[in-house]
Amino acid sequence: MTAEKQKILVLGLGNPILSDDGVGIFAVRQAASLFQNQRVTFEECSLAGFGFLDRITGYDKLIIADAVQWQRSPPGTIITLGLDDLEDEPHLRNFHTLSLAGTLRLADEMSVQRPQEIVIFAVEAADCSTFSEQCTPEVQPAVLKIAEMIVDQIKKWLGS
Repeated sequence: MTAEKQKILVLGLGNPILSDDGVGIFAVRQAASLFQNQRVTFEECSLAGFGFLDRITGYDKLIIADAVQWQRSPPGTIITLGLDDLEDEPHLRNFHTLSLAGTLRLADEMSVQRPQEIVIFAVEAADCSTFSEQCTPEVQPAVLKIAEMIVDQIKKWLGS
């Protein structure tokens, strides 16, 4: 498919009422307010496994924004990942524990059309369990930074 016809999905993952767990969704909302193009779709999602796979099917490129609690970096740290960085194996105990890497491998095994280029903007979270519609003060600045990173990645893919 030519670059002019490729479809891009920007997907904010998380839960917008659980403090920092909403950082991906808040960043995608901000990115959508900064940039519009008919080939780019901005969505929010809190699905995993097969529900996630349904959401990304049919797109050529995918940007994911999400919170992580790896506790490797201070809260608010932004980590950019690609498919090669997803080292975890699929855990198919049930459909809810299938990892992102496992979901993508399953899509490939089933010959499902999925994005072949994926960029993930992850933010180290401080609190993903407190009911709040705002990120913690440590994570809040990452929302605009990720939104800008999303727009930059889209422009790179679009060649503009």
